[in-house]
Amino acid sequence: MPSFVYQARDRSGAISRGEIEAAGIREAAAKLREQGQFISSLQPAGESGVQAEEKAASKRGRRIGFRELLLFTRQFAVLIRAGVNLTACLKIMEEQAENPALTEVIAGIRRDVETGNPLHQALERFPKIFPAIYTHMVEAGEAGGQLETVLERLADYFEREFMLRKKIVSALAYPVVIAVVAVIAVILVMILIMPVFVEIFMEAGIELPGPTKVLIAVSNFLGAYWYLLLLFVAAAAVGFSFYRKNPRGRMAIDRLLYRMKIIGPVVQKTVIARFTRLLATLLDSGILITTSLEIVERAVANSVIASSVAEARLNLTKGSGLAGPLARTGVYPAMVTQMIAVGEETGELTTMLNEIADFYEKEAGYAVEGLTALIEPAVIVLMGLVIGLIVVSVVMPMMQLSSGAAL
Repeated sequence: MPSFVYQARDRSGAISRGEIEAAGIREAAAKLREQGQFISSLQPAGESGVQAEEKAASKRGRRIGFRELLLFTRQFAVLIRAGVNLTACLKIMEEQAENPALTEVIAGIRRDVETGNPLHQALERFPKIFPAIYTHMVEAGEAGGQLETVLERLADYFEREFMLRKKIVSALAYPVVIAVVAVIAVILVMILIMPVFVEIFMEAGIELPGPTKVLIAVSNFLGAYWYLLLLFVAAAAVGFSFYRKNPRGRMAIDRLLYRMKIIGPVVQKTVIARFTRLLATLLDSGILITTSLEIVERAVANSVIASSVAEARLNLTKGSGLAGPLARTGVYPAMVTQMIAVGEETGELTTMLNEIADFYEKEAGYAVEGLTALIEPAVIVLMGLVIGLIVVSVVMPMMQLSSGAAL
């Protein structure tokens, strides 16, 4: 029987890792849930035969980007809607895919389908490419005979997610580029240009003002120990990466970002939009709310929201509603939980979740624009001060030299 490696946490929040035997990944997940475990990751452990092939294909599939997954899903939905049978759809997309890694993945899915396996099981072979939301929704679509509808919903979801990411990246790219270029320019001035002035000042033998001495000390340090600066930056990046991968570290970082005065509103609105859109898409596809919340917990990519969803899911199993447990976490604005409560009372939870997602996607865009409007002048002012300090530190001794020459 195949083995699966898992990472999960129990109801007290303790992290556990191990290996479990099951006929398939879905059965393994069910066994872990029966044990009271909340799954963080679950993947095949075998390295031989079919499992080794699947793992290798999954690793190669990491080169497949989010945009390619969106286009694949949209094209798949169009072909199914046009009445093309499943294997023919996969064959067409396999031939048209420009990315060799995607071609290989589609070929693997097609071979599985041709041998009689359901589509969702074929997709489960590539967990690095097709997230849990994808396989569960496809399974629901196959069971209900609405595969084309489910694929269209998936494509719509991925498209909204892609546009939200693109809007955030586009808004923040300009100030980030300005800051990076300015920092590099200052470092180059300190390393390449300042030593020339230092030599002039030393030969003149004048008494240097305090700011100039500080600037010369910084220039000498950067010129002699520039590699230490690079090592410090690299070590900081690696340390942050390891800390971020640790569950406690990730929770601390996410909580800090979520509650910060300036960045916090952008993070809050973005993750709430993602959470509500994802949950609405899953529920609209006929997936049970407890299963939907479990998928959201793994896919929302924010520990603060994931923890609140885990608490809500635990309360749901005890017969509670969704709005109350979410409100008690103190993570969500009152408007969100109140609209969810109204949706539960009226039986229009999916509609309300979509309304919340629409609102917060727009709010996230406005928040990003506001953050950009703050960052750009702040970066310009800061770099202006640094450059002004450099100019003053150089001009003051030059004025002393000019005064001495005049005398």
